[in-house]
Amino acid sequence: MNLSELHQIHRRHLLSLRRSEGTVEYYRQTITSLERYMASEGFAPDLTAVDKPLLQGFVLHLRQRGLAPGGEHATMRGIRATLRWAFEEELIPNNPMARFKLAPVPQVMPPAVSGMEAKAALKAAKETSHPLRDQAILLTLLDTGVRMSELLQLQTADIDLARGMVRVRAETSKRKKERRVPIGIKAGKAITTYERRERKPARPHIQEMFLNRSGLTMSKSGLHNLMLRLAQSVDIPPAHLSPHAWRRAFATMALTNGVDVFTLREMMGHASLEQTRVYLRLSEDDL
Repeated sequence: MNLSELHQIHRRHLLSLRRSEGTVEYYRQTITSLERYMASEGFAPDLTAVDKPLLQGFVLHLRQRGLAPGGEHATMRGIRATLRWAFEEELIPNNPMARFKLAPVPQVMPPAVSGMEAKAALKAAKETSHPLRDQAILLTLLDTGVRMSELLQLQTADIDLARGMVRVRAETSKRKKERRVPIGIKAGKAITTYERRERKPARPHIQEMFLNRSGLTMSKSGLHNLMLRLAQSVDIPPAHLSPHAWRRAFATMALTNGVDVFTLREMMGHASLEQTRVYLRLSEDDL
């Protein structure tokens, strides 16, 4: 069995468990990167060739390519999970990563949008080609902490401004679990203004709230490009305005405003408290 065949079997397993498209794609990318390395080194992509020395060489290859420690760790975690599953399913006679230790990742605090950066981005959003939509997007991200994919799949019926709640449907959530998150008055007004004056769906059946200039559902690349343009216009590092940086800002603000970590976990849609703690970032003033 080669690596591609293994991934196809693993893919069916993931889909049967209703894993998200992003999760399935993550495992595909990790296996593909190992497959490409083996081809470059003259190895056939057969599972029998995958052993500890080969994997150690692969780690060094990733490092020499300039991959960040976090990216290296994520790649090897994906491969480790796939091989462990294959061994448990008796698809391979042994697990070459059973005693393989991953290099620790330096504990660098990921960026979160600061108050000043949020204000600058909102001001810059007023000058874009879709100012009402872009302001509504930023305020929704900051006010709810939803993931990028969840934001883009929000439908008009999911936003209940009368009750001040946003529904994240189970089919759009990473954990396949529906949740409701409060949304403030300012963000609600921005959404209402955008929906009334600027949102023009190309077809009547399009229910997603945030649309591109063609009236179709906004894509992930479209949202990334928007954040990049805003960052460049106000001279802020792009990583500080990424969709996930807004999610971290939401977590920090919620914590410093008295939300307990258990409630925050539910609002962010995390399966465990450990996941929530990753997002908590206190400023020097908070400390």
